[in-house]
Amino acid sequence: MSNEATHSSGSLVGDAIDDLKKTSFSWLLIRGIVAVLLGILLLLAPGLGAATVGVFIVVCIGVWLIIDGFATSALAFRERKAGAPGWGWTLAGGIAAILAGVLALIFPLSIAAFGGLMILWFMAIGLFVRGALEIGSRRLGGWGIALGILNILFGILFVFVIIMNPAVALVSLVWVAAIYGIVFGIAAIVLAFQVRKAK
Repeated sequence: MSNEATHSSGSLVGDAIDDLKKTSFSWLLIRGIVAVLLGILLLLAPGLGAATVGVFIVVCIGVWLIIDGFATSALAFRERKAGAPGWGWTLAGGIAAILAGVLALIFPLSIAAFGGLMILWFMAIGLFVRGALEIGSRRLGGWGIALGILNILFGILFVFVIIMNPAVALVSLVWVAAIYGIVFGIAAIVLAFQVRKAK
């Protein structure tokens, strides 16, 4: 009888882990595709006027953060259901991303007009926070840590550009955000398929 209960319990845990892997694959793939698409859109943005580019960047980043935040939060609830450790860190990262995205969508013109450097500072801080949360959650093992390190490295790059030449920082904001989106997106897509292959 206890052997049957153990087998049933093991089967439930195995099913929960399989469900978590499927969900992780889907959300990581969505995050990656959205990041790559927004990165490509940002590469096309310099053909627009300066004010339009500023609002466009803020709206793109806001949408990206909201989608990423909801994807991360959904993943956190799946992790909690499966009993995975570190789901609270994942949820905190998702909520932080949603709040930052909502603020960007509520005040796009103000942020674009008065906050070019502020955007860079927020992005840099956000990258540090997201990187630390990715590393802290350890939900995806080495690949999750790699994404966290990637976030922190781009945060360092943002800080370096802001301090060395603020004018160049504003002009290069589009390019840096675009490159980050594409690199992060490709890494998330690769990670999604790694999670899918993991047994």
